[in-house]
Amino acid sequence: MAGSKEHQLGKGTLGYKGETAEYYESKRGLWNRFRWVLAAVCIAIGVAFVVAAASPIVTATVLSVSPTVVGDGVAVSTNDVVLRAPDGHTSTLVMPFVTTPQVGSSQPAMQLPGGRLVIGDYSTQGRGAGLLFLAIGLGIVLVALWRIRHPKPATTTVLVPDDTYALRPHSS
Repeated sequence: MAGSKEHQLGKGTLGYKGETAEYYESKRGLWNRFRWVLAAVCIAIGVAFVVAAASPIVTATVLSVSPTVVGDGVAVSTNDVVLRAPDGHTSTLVMPFVTTPQVGSSQPAMQLPGGRLVIGDYSTQGRGAGLLFLAIGLGIVLVALWRIRHPKPATTTVLVPDDTYALRPHSS
């Protein structure tokens, strides 16, 4: 940036409006709307985790085990394991060689909403993650409600006019 004056670094870049009251006032509502969107996303994720954590634990049967093959026909260090729940739902999992169960064996599994099976019991971790996301979402809602009751004051002055740091006055 040789030859550039410090006060001119932003000029000419995309979206440069100068440090004016109008510029800052135009950005005022962005955080207000973003807070509500972020709160809704966190609450939705939290509810999904809590619902999944309440899934029943079933005894699934291993139907088949086959090496995982990637696009070029190259086998990797995992197996595709097909499980069947007692109600007939089947699900394919990718598992490392060392933890792959044998065909015909029984495995405890969580039956998630929609019938998908996951080997193991993750209800404690899911419930904890869900409650954490719900707490974050509700905290953001409280901040948003507090901001509605206590809005920031509007910027009423021009912070830095364009010619404040001009070395020589502009001639028109």
